[in-house]
Amino acid sequence: MMQKLGYGYFCLIIATLFWGGNYMFGKMLSREIAPIILNYARWFPAALILLLLFGKRLPQFSALIGKNLPILTALALLGVVIFPVFLYQGLQTTTALNASIYLAVVPIVVLFLNRLVFGDPIRPQVLIGALISFIGVLWLLSHGEPSRLLAFNVNTGDLWAIGSAISWAIYCCIIRFRPAALPNAVMLTSQVVIAMLLFTPVFAWQYLQIDGAVFSAFTANQWWIILYLIIGPSILSYGFWNYGMSIVGGTKGAAFTNATPLFAAVLGILILQEPLYVYHIISALLIIFGLVLCNRK
Repeated sequence: MMQKLGYGYFCLIIATLFWGGNYMFGKMLSREIAPIILNYARWFPAALILLLLFGKRLPQFSALIGKNLPILTALALLGVVIFPVFLYQGLQTTTALNASIYLAVVPIVVLFLNRLVFGDPIRPQVLIGALISFIGVLWLLSHGEPSRLLAFNVNTGDLWAIGSAISWAIYCCIIRFRPAALPNAVMLTSQVVIAMLLFTPVFAWQYLQIDGAVFSAFTANQWWIILYLIIGPSILSYGFWNYGMSIVGGTKGAAFTNATPLFAAVLGILILQEPLYVYHIISALLIIFGLVLCNRK
């Protein structure tokens, strides 16, 4: 049991590592590519890849998928459509700081949603751990200067980012209803395919609003980033996250959301050659300590 739990934690960490890259590169691309176009360029190829890999298994579980179609559709809309589109839309006009703060609140929101909706008890240790991890994120985002948070301004982009965070919080809450008998790969495939079936008309509408070529105008660098978004933050991260959450549970698992801004900072240091400061180390220690406290028996 403990070994399986360890696999669950490992999967959540890997998922947030990929999402850290999505956060960094998504901010770069959202300035140049319309959010709906960017999300479709990311998820439609992912759906094709998943169908090639696992499509033959779908008929075997068609009855189970049909029986659980409402929850799979809800997860598809929340995780594959609303969360990324709202985030990309928000990043066009809000700062990475603001959007990260909203994301960092998700574990605490999940804690109270699970309490209000499902009656889950809130253990003091878990609440304290979530708060410590949240403080660690704020320390990271403020660069160790809390006064920077006083410059917090709310605009339209912030409302989109808040909507994105809310959708992810709900996703983390209702993933408990995923059919246990449905293999993770088949669930992810069906989830993404459902999302693309529903999202394609929205993409077609957006495409018709744009004059000239869209995808042919992408630069080689943009295509490389999109390829990363297809493989890492889309296919691998959601597969790891869904599996990890099924083992660890919604409340404990949601706390790992706070590792996303941390990994975004780490990737910025390693890939973009950004400097490493003391506040990075302090923030990392606070986030890790909070996660350990949340999940300690």
